[in-house]
Amino acid sequence: MKTNDHNKQLYRDMLEAPDKYSDQEIETMMDDLDQMPDVDEAWQQFAQQHISSVRLMHTWRKVAAILIGILAISGITIAAVRIVHQAQHEEQPAVVVEESQSAVSVSQVLPADTIVRTESVVFDNVTLDSIAKDIAAYHHLDMDLQNEQVSQLRFYFVWNRDDNLQEVIEKLNMFEQVNLAVEDGKLIIR
Repeated sequence: MKTNDHNKQLYRDMLEAPDKYSDQEIETMMDDLDQMPDVDEAWQQFAQQHISSVRLMHTWRKVAAILIGILAISGITIAAVRIVHQAQHEEQPAVVVEESQSAVSVSQVLPADTIVRTESVVFDNVTLDSIAKDIAAYHHLDMDLQNEQVSQLRFYFVWNRDDNLQEVIEKLNMFEQVNLAVEDGKLIIR
């Protein structure tokens, strides 16, 4: 059986120039039309022409979906990193307390209904006596000075107000000549 395209071409030629074809050729073409088409062969031709392009289209859709997913996850990750980075830079800077200054209470500066993040206080070249007074006042303790000589030592110390009192005392007691303790509601310098 001749292909469909071949038959169409023959019919066109026959319409344009009917004298070119003999009766025998016309009879052969008519017999070709009477034959039953091979459905399996026609389906295979159709599948070769169309299904491969459909598969290719599905493949491209999958690739596009994967790329969109990767871009969405990347965007979410970048946004999360920027939020964390921005939150780290928005932290309040440490308050530096020098010899002539003492730490200012946050409640003296801000109204009572303000939410306050505690901050670090940096004591730079400040006496132990002054450091202990500020820590005792912050924790609502009295101070008992039992060793005058140690109290006049000067230190560089970063006090994180989020640390509990025991942690602060342990950090200060790491200095050689310092011995602080809390007893009976007092911060004692020995």
